[in-house]
Amino acid sequence: MIVQLVRIVFLAAGALGGFAVSQLIDWTETIGFSRELVIFIFIILGAAIGYLIGGILGREIASAYKRFEQQLRENEATDLILGGVGLVFGLLVALLVSYPVRLVEPRWLAFLATFLLYGLCIYGGIHIALIKREYVSARFGGGEVSNGLSPGSLVLLDTSAVIDGRFDALRKAGFLPGELRVPRFVLAELQTLSDSADDTKRARGRRGLDNLTKVAAGEDAVQVFEGDYPEIPAVDAKLVRLAAEMKAALLTVDFNLTQVARVEGVTALNVNEIAEAVRPTFLPGDTLHISVIKAGKEADQGVGYLEDGTMVVVQDGKGAVGSDADVEVTSVLQTSAGRMIFARPA
Repeated sequence: MIVQLVRIVFLAAGALGGFAVSQLIDWTETIGFSRELVIFIFIILGAAIGYLIGGILGREIASAYKRFEQQLRENEATDLILGGVGLVFGLLVALLVSYPVRLVEPRWLAFLATFLLYGLCIYGGIHIALIKREYVSARFGGGEVSNGLSPGSLVLLDTSAVIDGRFDALRKAGFLPGELRVPRFVLAELQTLSDSADDTKRARGRRGLDNLTKVAAGEDAVQVFEGDYPEIPAVDAKLVRLAAEMKAALLTVDFNLTQVARVEGVTALNVNEIAEAVRPTFLPGDTLHISVIKAGKEADQGVGYLEDGTMVVVQDGKGAVGSDADVEVTSVLQTSAGRMIFARPA
């Protein structure tokens, strides 16, 4: 539609321009045609040129409009509102400050100084208004801002949590009642991983993108929002700072990020710690029935696994490899990275 409108405008302008050119001189004596034929030829020629130029410019304008529309869709409403407020504030400041500047002589210097002053004030107003856009977005667009996990609180997902994928099951089970959000720089890191030449990194990146795609629609969709700190190169550091400013919790499976976030005063939720807390507890003396599937690292050790994936190391169990056995728990090694059970034949 835009291309057609621009073509019509330029076609009409070209036709009028052709008519104007036909009136500049007496073309009848120059080319020997009648006056009416000369006017017709110039109108047709001008309209054709206008049609061609209008098509070229129309496609460029349509492309620019699509990019502008896409940018508006990607930006959050709070960014647009704050940008508008900053624009109005900058214009008001420029109007007040530029009054004495307009009296400067010569006039061209006054015009140039006024133009630069307006540009500076508008840029400064918008930039200042957008400094706290993450906080405003969380405050008015993301529900109640809270350090805990009360309903309506905000939870940010890091790259490892998105790749892990258990966040959706935790939310459905009611362990994450807050709104889940992913910063755009985390999405960019996932895309970088999915384009990596390393097979392992590429598989992890694509798994993370697949997990986000599954929860990108619906009433409880995980939202991707704008929020970045270009001066901070590390993604983990950006996440910690963003969570601190938005008073949001941080969901991760990264043990080191969990510790750093807690040192910075950010509520950090480690998926492995949650999984560890809900696993069944085994005490020394309990009897388990497992399948010993392979030999252990030490002599005479056998290794089996529980249904939830917990490793069971059976002392003197090498002879039971490939069969089921009743074993007695001797000790349990439990960490945030996982759990290991040591046992011996019952």
